[in-house]
Amino acid sequence: MEKQRIKIADFKPEYLNPVKNILSENFEYPWSDTQILSENSFSVKKVILFSNKIIGFFAGEIIFSEGSITMIALKKEFQGKGIGRYLLDWFVGLSKEKGVKNVWLEVSDKNKKAVRFYKKYGFVTEDIRPSYYKDGSDALIMRYPVYP
Repeated sequence: MEKQRIKIADFKPEYLNPVKNILSENFEYPWSDTQILSENSFSVKKVILFSNKIIGFFAGEIIFSEGSITMIALKKEFQGKGIGRYLLDWFVGLSKEKGVKNVWLEVSDKNKKAVRFYKKYGFVTEDIRPSYYKDGSDALIMRYPVYP
């Protein structure tokens, strides 16, 4: 994958439909329009472009010394090509700039591919929320130490 053709750009409301399509492709219960569009002063929402076409969506927050990732989704045809790692590197870099100590996320224990991906990157499971998701799966609460 040619990284120079990948761009991370600010999410804009006019990107709602392509983002919804990407989330529908990846999740049984994708985010609602309200969840995709909601923002606060801590929000970090981006689209991932390849050759100027939207291929992914990133959502997270940086709240003082803590960061969180709430969504990473890529079109299926772009998964497994290093783009997810590129996004994590980008967000961890941004987090370092902002003085973040840890980046947190939660992921379904049934999403084995994502769990492997995050563990390989260096996230560790800190806690479990039993039966957290609509399908009854547990949420793994994972942490990446930005400054170990």
